[in-house]
Amino acid sequence: MPEDIDRKSMPWMTAGIDWEGVAAALGALLVALLLGAIWGPLFWIGFAGVILAIFAARWSHRTPPDMASGVVAPCDGVIVSIESVEPPSELRLNETRATRIRIASAPTATNKLYTPIAGSLESLIVQAGEAGVLFAMRPDDDGLSIAYLTFESRGQQVGVRLATGGFGPRMELTTEAGDIVRLGRPFGTRRLGGWCDVYVPASVGRLVWPGQTVVGGETVFGRLKTQGDTELPSDSPEAEDDVAETDEPLAIEAEPEDDDDYPSPEDVSVPDDPAEIFARLREAARKHEE
Repeated sequence: MPEDIDRKSMPWMTAGIDWEGVAAALGALLVALLLGAIWGPLFWIGFAGVILAIFAARWSHRTPPDMASGVVAPCDGVIVSIESVEPPSELRLNETRATRIRIASAPTATNKLYTPIAGSLESLIVQAGEAGVLFAMRPDDDGLSIAYLTFESRGQQVGVRLATGGFGPRMELTTEAGDIVRLGRPFGTRRLGGWCDVYVPASVGRLVWPGQTVVGGETVFGRLKTQGDTELPSDSPEAEDDVAETDEPLAIEAEPEDDDDYPSPEDVSVPDDPAEIFARLREAARKHEE
C-alpha cells in the first residue's frame, strides 16, 4: 500500500538529479568559463554541455499501480503507434505475433527505466552503439545503442526493445537475466531519450492510444490474461455446476389456460327466486356445521 503524503511539506517535489550528472554539469561549466575567457561567444558552447548534463541526469520518483497482472510503461514519452507485428528474434518470444506499442522519448525526458510487469527477466541482449551518433532520430537508425529484454510472468511474456544514441554512457542496466522483478520498479538508466518498443500478447486489452503521453512506471497499458479470465464451454461439467449453484431464481413458464377449464354460461344455472337462493345458503351452512 502506498503511504500517505499528507505530512510532507512539499509533496510535489519528486524529481532529482544523479550525482554523476551534477559532476558533469560542473565540469561543463568550468569548460564554458575557460572558453568564455578566450572569446565571449564560446561560453555558450560550453554552457550547452551544462544543459545536456542536467537533462541526462534527471529522474523522478514513481508510484506503480497495485495490479498483480498489470502492464505499465517502461519509460516516459509519447506513444507514436500501436500495431500487430512479428517481434524481433532477439526477444525470443513464444508468440509469432504481438502488439507493439512504440514510445518516443525526448532528450528532456527523465532517465529511469521501469519493469513493465511483475515476474522475472528471462533474456537480456545489449548492443553497443557508435560514438558518432548523438541522438536517435529514428528507431531503426544505424549506430544506435540497443537493448532487448524479455520479461515473463506465469507463462506470459512481454518484450522491450530500447534504443538511444551511441555517444557517451547512454544506457546502463542494473538487472541481469534470471532476476526477479517487481512491477514499475527501476531496472536501469537511459539518458537523453530515445525509443522504446513494448511487445505485449495480443490478448492484452489496451488502455492507451497513439498520441498519448505516458509516465514510466505508472501509466497502465493493459492487463495480462490470468487463469481466472478463461471462459468455460457451455456444455462442460464445470459450467453445469456453475449454473446449479447460482442463487438467481429460475424463470418458470406458466402453462397456457384452456377455455375448457371454465364452464360456459349455459352450464351455470342461477335461480331467479331470492327465497330459493337463501334456502340454498342455509342448507350449505347446515352441512358445514355437521
